[in-house]
Amino acid sequence: MNQAPPAIPKLAHDRIREMKEHKLFTCDLSINEFLLVKEAGFDPLGLVMGTSIYQIVPNIPQIPKGQPGVELYEMTKALYHARDLAMTRMEQEAEELGADGIIGLRLVVNLDGNPQRVAWKQYRQWQTWAHGIGYPRRVTNLGNNWLASWQQVAWSQWQGWCQQQGWAPQPPPWSQPPKEATYGLGQNVAEFLAIGTAVKARNSGGDSFKNVRGKPFQSDLSGQEFWMLIKAGYRPVGFVMGNCVYYVPPNLLAAPASQSCELSSYTHALYDARELAIERLQAEAEALGATGVVDVTVSEQSHAWRQNFVNIGNGALQTGEMIELFVIGTAVVPMPGAGEAPRANLIHVVGDPTVSGSAEGKGE
Repeated sequence: MNQAPPAIPKLAHDRIREMKEHKLFTCDLSINEFLLVKEAGFDPLGLVMGTSIYQIVPNIPQIPKGQPGVELYEMTKALYHARDLAMTRMEQEAEELGADGIIGLRLVVNLDGNPQRVAWKQYRQWQTWAHGIGYPRRVTNLGNNWLASWQQVAWSQWQGWCQQQGWAPQPPPWSQPPKEATYGLGQNVAEFLAIGTAVKARNSGGDSFKNVRGKPFQSDLSGQEFWMLIKAGYRPVGFVMGNCVYYVPPNLLAAPASQSCELSSYTHALYDARELAIERLQAEAEALGATGVVDVTVSEQSHAWRQNFVNIGNGALQTGEMIELFVIGTAVVPMPGAGEAPRANLIHVVGDPTVSGSAEGKGE
């Protein structure tokens, strides 16, 4: 039995209904993208999005020494499912708007910091500050019980410093919101967000731009790239992706201290992970009847599974690494009756630093 698509909230239905009633569109296209999408024969209908808050709990396997790495299949499936839920909800919004497709799709992961990791980072930031103004390490090194006592010690030092400097009471620097996510993978909760601009063909000539499933196509192409693809006689049929979470045991990370050499087992672990991710992307494209995938990008993130916060810098060499390979692209097919693709023309822009730099290098 096929599962029902994940529901979108009532507020989303209300927003889409109001946009259709008032014929108002919203989009995150730039002015140039907007004009080129219009020239390609499509009208933007509105900004569409989907989201999924997902709990991810990695289980690190016990691998015998000497055995190579292994895929964490359940975690691979969880990360894929979270993204798929977000994209399906975005697709539902586009369908309600009557769209033929979605362009400029972006997948964003908003990471919820593990409280203990956040506290550890703040603790280390306080230590750096305290050492900088002259506190000895015997005062700031609180040992294994740092979590229970560090904030009281740090706040007392900060109040004394503010009084010494003649400052009004203010929050310490380590309490400020971090600029980046504290931890990339392995925490329990993350938000997966898919967002893009829904578009509809003005004069399709009876041809449908929806995919073989009868759903609006999805594409991460920019407005300029979408225009060029249409002019070249191709159309997108879907946004495709593949991923693989791979565990590399610590023995594969150890290198001889006295020689340069390839870590062949580590190399093959990464090779296997990439191949699995790309194979899954290709399978999605084939299921859509695509003849190719354009704008393919491969992202890779390595994450030490560090459970010992006191020895956080050497965690990977003790407990190994989790690596997620994530591959995305836009599946395309040729349009029937398309003529010859336009020829590219080389244009030199006046004042282009690249052109100017090459000319100066030749002494011209």
